[in-house]
Amino acid sequence: MSNRLSLLSTLHYVYGFFTCICAFALLALVGVGSIIRSQTNDPNAEVVGNVFQAFGWVLFAAIMLWGIFILLSGRWIAQRRNRTGSLIVGGLCCLSIPFGLALGIFTFVTLLDREVQREYEGGALPA
Repeated sequence: MSNRLSLLSTLHYVYGFFTCICAFALLALVGVGSIIRSQTNDPNAEVVGNVFQAFGWVLFAAIMLWGIFILLSGRWIAQRRNRTGSLIVGGLCCLSIPFGLALGIFTFVTLLDREVQREYEGGALPA
């Protein structure tokens, strides 16, 4: 059982890392907004540029926060604490198809096992 939990923790770390890396791609919207604003003196272009920049920053923050929650879930699984939080993160991962869905299902299958529940209740740390 400990091997499955170690694997699950590692998968959360990897998926969380890639999610955070993908968040940086959204900063391209900020760059596009900046280019739109600086190309012309048209007031409408400035508004559109500001919208692109704001949208890019908001998406960046949301995706980065999501990646941090996935990383936290991996840490919780490694420490055998906050099982409910990891289940919630696993459920939300199911919204990202296909990799998040696979991770979420594996999280549910592993964390809802009776042996794992007993390990979480006992507070035993991995050897």
